[in-house]
Amino acid sequence: MAAKKRVAIVGAGVAGLVSIKSCLEEDGLEPTCFERHDKLGGLWNYSPELRPGQGTALYDSVVTNDSKEMMTFSDFPHPKENPPCLPHSMVLRYIQNYVAHFDLEKHIRFNTNVIDVQRNNDGKYWKLQIKDKDDKLSTEEFDYVMICTSVYNRAVIPSYPGMENFKGIKIHANKYREPSKFKGKRVIVIGGCHTAGEVSSEIGRNGGEVYLSMRHGVWFFPRICQDGLPYDIHLFCRSAYKSASHQIALIEKLCKTRVSDHRKFGLQSKELYPPWKLLMVNDEMQDRLAQGHIKPMVEIEEFKGNDVIFKDGTTLENVDAVIFATGYEFAVPIIEDSWLYDESDKAEFYKYIFPVRLEHPERLALINMLHTVGSHWPVAELHARVAARVFAGNIALPDKATMRKDIEQKIQYEKRKLYPVLGGPHMDELAEMLGVKPSFWRLLLSDPKLAMAYKNGPLVPYWYRLEGPGAWPEARDRILNAIENTTYALKGYPSLREEK
Repeated sequence: MAAKKRVAIVGAGVAGLVSIKSCLEEDGLEPTCFERHDKLGGLWNYSPELRPGQGTALYDSVVTNDSKEMMTFSDFPHPKENPPCLPHSMVLRYIQNYVAHFDLEKHIRFNTNVIDVQRNNDGKYWKLQIKDKDDKLSTEEFDYVMICTSVYNRAVIPSYPGMENFKGIKIHANKYREPSKFKGKRVIVIGGCHTAGEVSSEIGRNGGEVYLSMRHGVWFFPRICQDGLPYDIHLFCRSAYKSASHQIALIEKLCKTRVSDHRKFGLQSKELYPPWKLLMVNDEMQDRLAQGHIKPMVEIEEFKGNDVIFKDGTTLENVDAVIFATGYEFAVPIIEDSWLYDESDKAEFYKYIFPVRLEHPERLALINMLHTVGSHWPVAELHARVAARVFAGNIALPDKATMRKDIEQKIQYEKRKLYPVLGGPHMDELAEMLGVKPSFWRLLLSDPKLAMAYKNGPLVPYWYRLEGPGAWPEARDRILNAIENTTYALKGYPSLREEK
């Protein structure tokens, strides 16, 4: 029997865990996952302080923006008793149950930090420099590498004139945990996406005087929208992807679930195009604005001591704290930049997975290293499944000219810049590579009910377990009952539930 090929997996968050499982599903692969901390779960492993080297982090009150059926593992669904939107503790428990169910933890080496990845002389094998919890260095060799460390690992803090003289609290939002230290303080939150809205709302609701500074307006909508369903059940389906104009119309409709005229709140963007760039998921922004807990402000011009001057000439005196909810750079620090970027700093990785600039791109995979619009979980899983089948020799990558042509037709990342990529179309592309994308026309002939769900229903991850490699017998039932399972926990006492 031939020796199994060794696969190094860097990171034991969601992307790393699905990578372990995907390698185990292929013959001939032996995965070893390196996790620099002492617990699995990555982002969802909440800690009261930022861990060494950590980028994205949770605040204590985090609830998922994505609903449970859209951020489920494709063959391990959430219990239907779980609410549609999950607190972080419930997400971590679900991840731990997934790991236990598929017996993945034995493949993880905790407190082990991969600090460098290098090719050997012929470019076919990898040498990983590893540091253990006692700071002892060692080197190990692997046939393949899957990097699962997230692109959200280098926080961005913009610079403003005079900011160095500001004497108050000055933190990136990844260090924010809870609002008590900001009670009674004058706080500026900078940013225009989900975290900025959540942090502003929480501090404002708990006694802080909050000013939300943004470069442009946003459209905001609550997690639960029309018909009592999460917004992503409406928004992330194949019918919504058919044109940009259709996406815009649907987003506007969902944004107006509670308030038909966002202009009354001083935050509405003048445009909604590209349709995914100016959105904020937030359940209480309207209330915080209406009650004076948050005051919208334009972009900052400069700091003068602890006074802040805005670009419209407004001056805010005696500011106590500034929180930067200003995102992250695209960075993969453990590999060489030249493997990813061309001379103009454009990233070249095929299907957002394989770095084409390498001599052997089929030996290194970036798993979920992109900014996805929609849940990251099913994208990470499909990335891992594709990479594992390429490593095992069951999928062959095209020649480099073909791969580069494909890259040029897509949104190209630039060095240090993240751009939103629509999750649905990207997942369908990956599913085609795997041979697991269902055909509407075949379904229409064989299973019309499922065909209608394919066309109009939510793009839940179970679609990619319906047929082909890795098919799961429960996939059809889970697809057809996705909405029922989403809302089950909202129906109150068991006697009020409409059991089928």
